Amino acid sequence: MKILEDLFDKVIIRYTLLPLFISLVFWGVILILFGGNLLHLIGEYAKVLPYGETIENLINSAGWIVLIILYYLLSISTLGVFSSFFIDHIVLRINEKHFNCTPRETSWKDTLYGLWVSIKAFLIYIVLFIFTFWMLFIPVLNIFYQLFMWSVLNKKPLIFDSSYLFFDPKKIEEELGIKAWIVVFLTSLVYFIPIVSWFGYTIQLIFMCHVVLKKCVTKI
Repeated sequence: MKILEDLFDKVIIRYTLLPLFISLVFWGVILILFGGNLLHLIGEYAKVLPYGETIENLINSAGWIVLIILYYLLSISTLGVFSSFFIDHIVLRINEKHFNCTPRETSWKDTLYGLWVSIKAFLIYIVLFIFTFWMLFIPVLNIFYQLFMWSVLNKKPLIFDSSYLFFDPKKIEEELGIKAWIVVFLTSLVYFIPIVSWFGYTIQLIFMCHVVLKKCVTKI
């Protein structure tokens, strides 16, 4: 119930919509300017991939569908990056409502490092996606593939964002171990829900905050 309550908190909604708006506008501009070139590159690359013929046919017959899929995937994939500048407001609000843990002293260096964690995770995700996106065309397996990819994308940023105001994120990641993967993997299911998926990073962050800040209460 606490997690559901957080989802509808006005402060959390406000600082969820800001990075969402930035992400949607950013990728909208990129695809408007370079969408045609990107489709051409994908078409050429598809020739050497499994299911390449299917991908080529889709591009040739309905390239706009490919662009919409890309727009969706890219817009949700950078939510963690654009959220980096607003994350404190969400985490501190959750802490204020439920845990009352004492924040440690932080600076802009921590914020910038958090941004780098998100960018690095996004770059790893993109490289993996470039070499493996053909798996999206394999029924059933594509579900687990996407859950795994979203976990690779968001695990480290979520741990950092939920913990750095209170602890050393590296120690928290070690303490959580496989539990972090399980939480991120299962909460990644929200990305399969239309519209809700655009709030996916915040939903996952709320879950992770409740896991991490319980440790804070225990330590206190």
